[in-house]
Amino acid sequence: MNKFDLLSEIDKATAYIDNVMNNEKKGGLKDLIADLDRLKLKVVDDDLLNNPLRGFPRKYAEMYNDYLHPITGVLNNIEKSVDSYLGAN
Repeated sequence: MNKFDLLSEIDKATAYIDNVMNNEKKGGLKDLIADLDRLKLKVVDDDLLNNPLRGFPRKYAEMYNDYLHPITGVLNNIEKSVDSYLGAN
C-alpha cells in the first residue's frame, strides 16, 4: 500500500468513526479519532516505524463493551492497512 492510499483509508475511517460518534452519542470515540490524527501526521512526515493502531478494534470494544458493532470491522481494516503500508515500505 502506498502513502496516498493509506492517507485515504485514514480519512475514511475517521469519517466513519465521526459519524458513529455523532449519531450514537459516543463521545469516547474522540480518542480513536485523535489516534488516527497522530497516525496521519506520522505518515505525512514519513515517520511511521511501527503500527500504533495495534489492538485498535479491541480499544473500542473495551470502551463500550460492544464486540459486535460494525465499527470494529472498520477499525480492523485500518489496522491491517497500516500493516500493509509498513510491509511495503
